[in-house]
Amino acid sequence: MRWRPGWVRSVLLLLCCLLLMPVQAAEVNLRAGVAVDNAGPYNFTPDSPMAGVYREALEHIGKLSGVRFDIEYYPALRIEQLFEVGRLDVEVGVNPAWRSMSPVGGFYTQPIGSLEFLLCSRAGSNRVRNLEELRGQRIGLLQGQPLVSFAPDLQRYGIRYEMSQGENEALSKLRLGRLQALVLEKRQIERMNMIPEELRCEPGGVIVVQPVMLRIHPQYRQWLPALNRAIAQLQASGRLKAIFQKPRG
Repeated sequence: MRWRPGWVRSVLLLLCCLLLMPVQAAEVNLRAGVAVDNAGPYNFTPDSPMAGVYREALEHIGKLSGVRFDIEYYPALRIEQLFEVGRLDVEVGVNPAWRSMSPVGGFYTQPIGSLEFLLCSRAGSNRVRNLEELRGQRIGLLQGQPLVSFAPDLQRYGIRYEMSQGENEALSKLRLGRLQALVLEKRQIERMNMIPEELRCEPGGVIVVQPVMLRIHPQYRQWLPALNRAIAQLQASGRLKAIFQKPRG
């Protein structure tokens, strides 16, 4: 059987296309950091609701993008440090504004969801609706929370803040009257049903809602388009929204 010239050209063209296909067609393993804090009864531990949200989201994003995420758990500040020295490839659930001073820029995906930060006052007290009602008083923040998101309003209303390592410490200060309110993420407040009523705080108003993304290390920026396509598909189908809204005990 003789090869026709047209066939030869077609075969050569096909081979060239295969050789020129981006390496991105193969899967890649990326080390992804998820924030944990074992200092409280309902915080971001590996088995906590928030960690579950991120694990499920990464699983679906990975299936559609060709990226396999190897999840590692650290406190939020440690994740930022490991990312900057190249020991983590992905920061999960961050906002560009939170890393504006970082020496490593990183590349951000489309939002995968959002975090809602609420005020929480002493149990049995009046519900605090906004920061303006706390003018001139002292509130509690947790290590790893995005202070940059609250700072302008804290300054505007002359509100002082005190950092705590975890919820147990912050709630204790609240009960003792050292603080007039705490700032907690919505899922942290929802999980307070797991602790005795006398140890809880009174949920108040939402003070900020922040979209969160995946922060990709510059050496893996070629994967950003694939990740964004996967995220866009999951957003369009409502899958990511369902993951973030799913009740978790």
